[in-house]
Amino acid sequence: MRAVEHGFAERLLMSSAVFTGLEDDASPGFIALQGERIAAIGNPAEAAAWIGPETLVHNLGDAFIMSGVHDNHVFFTGYMSLHRGVDLTNAVSIEDALQLLIQEAERLPSDQNVYAYGWSRSLWGKNPDQSLLDKAFPERAVIAMNLTKNYCWMNQMAQDKYHFTPDHCSAEERAELLHEMMQDRELVEKEFRNFARMLAKQGVTSIKDIGFDQHNGLLPILEELEAAGEMQMRVHFALEPVLQPIDIPTGIQYKERYQGEHLRFQGFKLMVDGVVADHTGDMLEPYADMAGVTTVRPVDYDAIEAAVFEAGSHGIKCCLTAEGDAAIRRAVDIIENCQQKNGNHSIRHSISDLEYPHPDDLIRMGKNGIFAEVYAQILLLNPSYEEAYMADVAGKANEGRFYDYKSMLNANIPITIGTDLPLFITSVPDSLYAASIRLFPDGSPPGGWYPEQGMPAFEVLKAWTLNGARHCGMEESTGTLEAGKYADIAVFDRNLLQTAATDIRDAQVILTIAAGQITYSVSRKEG
Repeated sequence: MRAVEHGFAERLLMSSAVFTGLEDDASPGFIALQGERIAAIGNPAEAAAWIGPETLVHNLGDAFIMSGVHDNHVFFTGYMSLHRGVDLTNAVSIEDALQLLIQEAERLPSDQNVYAYGWSRSLWGKNPDQSLLDKAFPERAVIAMNLTKNYCWMNQMAQDKYHFTPDHCSAEERAELLHEMMQDRELVEKEFRNFARMLAKQGVTSIKDIGFDQHNGLLPILEELEAAGEMQMRVHFALEPVLQPIDIPTGIQYKERYQGEHLRFQGFKLMVDGVVADHTGDMLEPYADMAGVTTVRPVDYDAIEAAVFEAGSHGIKCCLTAEGDAAIRRAVDIIENCQQKNGNHSIRHSISDLEYPHPDDLIRMGKNGIFAEVYAQILLLNPSYEEAYMADVAGKANEGRFYDYKSMLNANIPITIGTDLPLFITSVPDSLYAASIRLFPDGSPPGGWYPEQGMPAFEVLKAWTLNGARHCGMEESTGTLEAGKYADIAVFDRNLLQTAATDIRDAQVILTIAAGQITYSVSRKEG
């Protein structure tokens, strides 16, 4: 603090590549920090005036400095549920895994469930048999999620208790189990602190977390952390009705109660359709691989519109999750109608996923100021272009309509980036590889997959920062590197705008600062 008293910076960062978010490129510069704010930013020749005898100077060389990362779509509860219990990642066989589960059961009180995660069908050669668990654990529930999060090895007691099955185990389908897991307050707080540290290593200083129903398993913990000044990142949150119908009175209460700089309510998330890859997405034309079928899961659009209208009448925004082009069209219709009926066009509604939009509806999204929440790492779900599903479900002629970020930009849609974590772990380098360079994990196809529809790299960075802050109503205080804004900063080990495709995924965060406090430093091994 003595540095501040004398007008100097407490901490000063210098680099040849500072990306402020106000321009499209990075340039040499410095950032002077005083307390939780940025005091000054400028060219290197001006830095000396901010350096006093007690100023901590970080000469970062060619490292890349940008605003802290905002992940606009994460799911802490889902991440928590997939990291509790026994780690089966290194279990080489089903028999090996069963022994680990038995050992875990012997360690726990007899009335507690046994949890595990991380096993791999490709490693074991087949899915494990339920009967093994039924025989070994006749009187306690056992739940073991696989590495790809789409199959759950579980006994009959677990299925009867939580009402989901091994091959229908999405987070929504596991909602009763997740609700129960969130009741262990001491353990959940520990898990959330670990979660925050993990994200700090990725340069994250802000998230929008999706919580089921009233989210009352996590909110009391966050309130305590906020009151104690121990929040390592800003937590925005939205409510998704799953076990209960949409709860507008709670939304009104939360809107008034949670408007802080570190904990803020961001409305409701409403599921529209399902997933295009498994034909639960709602399409305008029949699936190419399922004649005459536009969806296998009909959508109650009237109920969704009623919910959005009621939320909007109280000034509460909604995020509609839509993948198929029919669902996206109806989502735009719903938001457009609600804006007209409510007469309020300032509510920052959004549509997430946006896997297969029709070009006409992107233009309408732009005209109506509807934000996009895209998963910029989504190509990495497919091992290679040859194994990707897009042409199978929509036809070869239409595969280019998937993930059409360029048309979103041309329509002036404010694009934000989320990960649906735990679907992906937040990674700016991976998002540049997939959304800008447009490559699959194996480097295919040559020249990129419809590269003309990708986002320029600087737009990817703005989507992670400035646009995320705008969507959360924080653009006056975060999202760009400017004097007076909060010192929310991420530093990477190389210039992200000049790194080749072959090297970009190797880029690492070396320093994360949230509100002026270091939350991760590779040199200190913090976090």
